[in-house]
Amino acid sequence: MRVSFICCPFRTSFGAYGSSLKSAVEAKSGSKVQWVASNCGCGDPMETGRHFQTKECDYFNMPLPTGYISKSPWKRRMRGASRSMLLYLRAKKYAAMLDRPDVVHFQQVLNGYGSKALFSWLKLPSNATRVVTVHELDADQMEAPETNKTYNRADAIIVHCAEMKDQLIRLGVQPEKIHIILHGTSVPDASEGVRDGILFYGGHKIKSGKGMDTVFKALAVIRKQRPDSVPVLRIHGHFGSETPAEGAKLAEEIGIADKVEWLNQLPEDELIPLYQRSLVCLLPFTGSFAGLSASIAAACQTPVVCTRKAGLPDHLGDAGIWIEENNAEQLAAKIIELIDDETLRKQVGSRLLKQAQEHLDWNVIASQTLSVYEEARKKKAVPVGSANLAAKEAHSVVA
Repeated sequence: MRVSFICCPFRTSFGAYGSSLKSAVEAKSGSKVQWVASNCGCGDPMETGRHFQTKECDYFNMPLPTGYISKSPWKRRMRGASRSMLLYLRAKKYAAMLDRPDVVHFQQVLNGYGSKALFSWLKLPSNATRVVTVHELDADQMEAPETNKTYNRADAIIVHCAEMKDQLIRLGVQPEKIHIILHGTSVPDASEGVRDGILFYGGHKIKSGKGMDTVFKALAVIRKQRPDSVPVLRIHGHFGSETPAEGAKLAEEIGIADKVEWLNQLPEDELIPLYQRSLVCLLPFTGSFAGLSASIAAACQTPVVCTRKAGLPDHLGDAGIWIEENNAEQLAAKIIELIDDETLRKQVGSRLLKQAQEHLDWNVIASQTLSVYEEARKKKAVPVGSANLAAKEAHSVVA
């Protein structure tokens, strides 16, 4: 089976996901996966600096206006029309660069990989089976909800959590086309090293739905309760190598800046050692998606204190330490409880490891993904109307 990806190639969480999935699918199938990619126009440091996750891709550059919204109605219309045309041309370029695949897997994120590019691509003629992973929804499709029925042109749709599946169904996507496949991770050998400090993952946009202010306030609560034993808070994410000014400012204002260690964006091979030496991982997300960090934490047996949002219940199963959204006092209490109780940490860690081995390992994810490909190919191979014809013939035989 010849497989092609259309996916962000840069050192973002999406580039890391595509690279890991590609390697796992290749190992499981024994066939090379083609990767078609372009600049996405998001403006993030990894994209503007052309920091590639992989250079083993068929790559092209194409201009793309940002999502800036002018106050002038005619400028908005002109900019919108220009942006739509360029995204249509980008979709055609993606299609033209494909190397006769049996299956094409489009990873939807934003901008050059967002809904306008995706929907234009789905409307183009194709003999290949088309699979879409929806990582995130964008403003274009939420402002025009009727356009989301275009997803039904895909042969299969993959999402990472039930929350996203439910949202797509509300937007008019056929439920039978949607498959939940979790965000994968590598499961390392157990580490017996010393653990210290607490860890927070800030994603791409650290102040957008990640609960950073709740984390900082929780640290301030701990400082007030036990000033001589405040844990170090380490922060990493996919927001570039520079410490975000708004984050540093907020830490100063709340009075915990001296206890914050900004690691910012780290190479992928440094993430597992980081999680293995941390006492607790904090993911008090109110939106966005936290599957990457949750999966790594589970594989490293690092307890996760988190909300029931952002795909966290799907990825952690019964092993999450749950808190309410925006509840700094509750978060602080859970941190203290876990830091003080090594036996509890080990019990939670064992449950997390089992979850990772059974549901999150990249080998498991690759097998599930290949099964979606095969099922979608079989359904596509059935001529339109043949299922109804077969049912009528079976009824006639019975009669």
